Amino acid sequence: PASEHSTMTSWGPEGELDAMRNMLESYPEGLVACVSDSFDIFRACREYWGDKLKDMIKGRIQDGKWGRLVVRPDSGDPGETVLAVVKILCEQFAEGVTTTRTGHKLLPDYIRVIQGDGVTYETIPHILEKLKAEGFAADNVVFGSGGALLQKLNRDTFKCAFKCSQIEFENGGAREVYKDPVTDPGKASKKGRLTLQRAEDFAGAAPEDEYRAQAGPDGQPGGTGFLHFSPCRKLVTVSSGKGDPAKDLMVEVFRDGVLLKDWSLRDIRVRAEEGMVTADGKPAGCFS
Repeated sequence: PASEHSTMTSWGPEGELDAMRNMLESYPEGLVACVSDSFDIFRACREYWGDKLKDMIKGRIQDGKWGRLVVRPDSGDPGETVLAVVKILCEQFAEGVTTTRTGHKLLPDYIRVIQGDGVTYETIPHILEKLKAEGFAADNVVFGSGGALLQKLNRDTFKCAFKCSQIEFENGGAREVYKDPVTDPGKASKKGRLTLQRAEDFAGAAPEDEYRAQAGPDGQPGGTGFLHFSPCRKLVTVSSGKGDPAKDLMVEVFRDGVLLKDWSLRDIRVRAEEGMVTADGKPAGCFS
């Protein structure tokens, strides 16, 4: 089994340690992979995996039982991040680190690293060379690759990803959900109930209302402000439930297996070109 970001971030920054503990308790044997960069991958490796949960990890191999935790970083420069993670884990689990026949340090059997972000046939040798130069064995890390195995036309082409932004509890109440990795501010996700509105709706907003990413590991997780303006500043995504649902430009098209809107491809193309006009006011889109 392997976790993904929303199964970790749903616990909130203050609950990340408990989320990690839950993964170890839910899958006490065999392989279990856990994404660890939701907020601070380096703190997670040093303080959570390498300290507070250390005995649980070491206990995965004992009394005829075998298990391994696989730590997954998922942001930042692949070479630098993997090297830093392996280095921290080797420090925290130093008593179990061994040396290979080639003289490289190898983590104990109960813990390894998996890198699946930015993995291509070009970056894998780069990452391994980084490890080799610092005296770490290649067996410390395994790799996973997705879109890069095809034409590398993926969600990052237009920087588009769908993330969980809020959960609601059966007994009432809700919690904002977001990721905000210190290794890449560009991967921070929007939190809470969202609306997409025209920027003119917030013409008088205060400067502090505009979203600012956290400034490094000592910054505010999730950043500050709730207005996420588009590059053209004509549209704004309003987070944390502070928008006006009546002015939301997004409409519901699918719910619980039921198609609520049935649009043709032409309808979608024309709508996508709305506002694209030439200097004389004529439609400029090829489908308009």
